[in-house]
Amino acid sequence: MKAFKTFTIVLIAIGLLIGLKFLFFPIEPNKMTGPLPDAKTPPTPVTVCIAGSSALEDKLLATGTIIANEEAELKPEMNGRIVYLFLPEGQLVNQGKLLVKINDTDLKAQFERIKSQLRFAHTTEARLKRLLQMEGASQQEYDQAFSTLHTLKADSAYYLAQIAKTEIRAPFSGFIGIRNVSPGSYVTTTTTLANIQQINPVKIDFSIPETYASLLNKGEFISFRSETVHDLLKAQIVVKDPKINANNRTVHFRAICANPKGNLLPGAFVHIELLLTDKKESIYIPTEAIIPTLKGKKVFVVKNGLAEERIVSDGL
Repeated sequence: MKAFKTFTIVLIAIGLLIGLKFLFFPIEPNKMTGPLPDAKTPPTPVTVCIAGSSALEDKLLATGTIIANEEAELKPEMNGRIVYLFLPEGQLVNQGKLLVKINDTDLKAQFERIKSQLRFAHTTEARLKRLLQMEGASQQEYDQAFSTLHTLKADSAYYLAQIAKTEIRAPFSGFIGIRNVSPGSYVTTTTTLANIQQINPVKIDFSIPETYASLLNKGEFISFRSETVHDLLKAQIVVKDPKINANNRTVHFRAICANPKGNLLPGAFVHIELLLTDKKESIYIPTEAIIPTLKGKKVFVVKNGLAEERIVSDGL
């Protein structure tokens, strides 16, 4: 019985010692949960693609606007009432065609008076010239008649110019837009009667960054598509602005394109494609495969089942 009590006390003492060890010297977690010394880390799954080689066109995309080859606002040069009006909306008129006539009755009356005085001045100047040669008139009398004659000639030219201002003729062959007046309307020099536009050919205005400006010059061709005509069309550059726009650092260009069917309308938006370099063989890889580093840019290639670094230079 005494031996059993002694064994029990020893077990209790051993238990207390083990408890104190875990209390003051706990086991480190990594030593309990870490992998075994001979365990291997599983490989990391990656996505691999095969780099392809293909022909590449270096294109620059830009936007532009179609404008008429010629465009003008038809405004009278004098105030007055319209006595003749020929503005066929949406129709073609030829250059020099009389479109509008302003009342010129008073001007014509003044011109007829000047013409009558001019005929008399011609006769007087000729008679005094003959008398001067025969010493039948003084030099002063002849000089006065000569001055009167040329003054009346100037007045006659003035009234002819004023009468011409009462007429509006087509400055070029083109299409008449929507008219804003009717026959008999009183108009002033600020009244826009209508617009006239020449739309064959048409002009294409566009701008590109100054970086690429040296690659385009007068005489070269561009390709473009409009919202109304989806076919790829060609236009030839006719003007290259000799200066750079300081606000957006671009260079302005103007190209011209034939428009015999009238499908390209002024004001339309166009998408322009500029071929900067010829086709050449290029290697294609995903952009996300390129990793920037301090030394440049790199990619990982597969060699013998392992990933190896390669320094690369990217293009477009």
